[in-house]
Amino acid sequence: MPPPLRRRLTVAACLAWAVAGCSPGATLVSAGEAPAVTPENTSTPGLYLQRLHATYLRPGDCLLELPRDLIATLVSCEMPHAAEYAFIYVLPEGPWPGEAAAMRRAVDWCGPRLRVKASRRQEVRAGALLPLEREWPAQRTAYCLAVPRGGELVGRVLK
Repeated sequence: MPPPLRRRLTVAACLAWAVAGCSPGATLVSAGEAPAVTPENTSTPGLYLQRLHATYLRPGDCLLELPRDLIATLVSCEMPHAAEYAFIYVLPEGPWPGEAAAMRRAVDWCGPRLRVKASRRQEVRAGALLPLEREWPAQRTAYCLAVPRGGELVGRVLK
């Protein structure tokens, strides 16, 4: 996608969120309240965004960016995006393994199970959204993703 179009889509996304934040009934949620988030839809002509906690993800959902707090912004997969959600993996019980070890375990488990379209295999690798350390060990769910090897994805990559 040419940079001017990407820039316009980014500006449109920012404007949509700014308008949604000023709308009656809009709720700002801190990362500490993340599990209580319910799906919110924002719609503008030619643009669809949905912001929700990772527990609401469905296979095939496309994430605008990779969140650090498990609150994902979903976009149409036809727009440039950072990842496509596949499924969950529950990390083994025990003490918090650290972010690097948790990511390694999740990617090692998720990678061989990703069902990537044959024509798109060279474009993606396995990635994951990890549980938050402060919620460990009660929450050990990692969210398996197909992420680009470089740049952004456009269109669906998973079967």
